[in-house]
Amino acid sequence: MTHHPLVTGMLLGLAVAIALLSAAGMAVIRNTYQRLHFSALVVSLSGGLIAVAVWIEQADAQARIKVILTVGLLFVMNSILTHATARAVRIRRTGSWDPQPDEHIEPLGQQPAAQRHSAGRRARRRRRGK
Repeated sequence: MTHHPLVTGMLLGLAVAIALLSAAGMAVIRNTYQRLHFSALVVSLSGGLIAVAVWIEQADAQARIKVILTVGLLFVMNSILTHATARAVRIRRTGSWDPQPDEHIEPLGQQPAAQRHSAGRRARRRRRGK
């Protein structure tokens, strides 16, 4: 007797439970940026469980390859879609993607202002020989 239907049923049931819990979490959380994290659960965990269930149930290599490629594509596209959504929300709220002056966010690759000023003072002292 094979246990394939039982195992695949459990895997698919767990995938559905994760998707439902993720949807409930998205409904409860108020912050838009935090809501974006709940979509990753569905794509990574549920998608992986569905891929394993198909891998167990189907002996056909073509079906296995298709499900692995589909889940892999969803996994990669989820991060791109999450970033694009967060960027669109920020632009809609602030009117620009760039950091606002009141946020005190240093551009990437630059030192914080306090370190820049102290580094500049040290360099001037060295040039003067002090």
